[in-house]
Amino acid sequence: MKPFVIYVLAGTLAFTTLALGQQPDNTKTNKRDQDPANQQSTPQNATATKADLETLRKIRRAVTNEKALSTYAQNVKITVKGGAATLRGPVRSAEERTRIEELAKASGATSVSNELEIAPPTAK
Repeated sequence: MKPFVIYVLAGTLAFTTLALGQQPDNTKTNKRDQDPANQQSTPQNATATKADLETLRKIRRAVTNEKALSTYAQNVKITVKGGAATLRGPVRSAEERTRIEELAKASGATSVSNELEIAPPTAK
């Protein structure tokens, strides 16, 4: 019975995605981030010093503990290299963009490169 339910749910999801003709709204951003020409700071090329990892942990914890932030904002990409934090990904508002930058600075980043983008509202 369980496999049947899984197939039905997967089929429904696939049909809904095809019927609406929509891709997840961060697909273009993810493709951009995979392009080597655009990779300024990614987890793959960030250093893994203990100090950077600790700063990253503090920033991530501060962002995820901020319950006023949207799911988008709580899942932004954060990298730290040499104490400098880079923030990338979609957020819902200019306020979220600013708040995440403030949290990064308060969590020990020596500088912050805020590359967060405000996502367009989703259609309901």
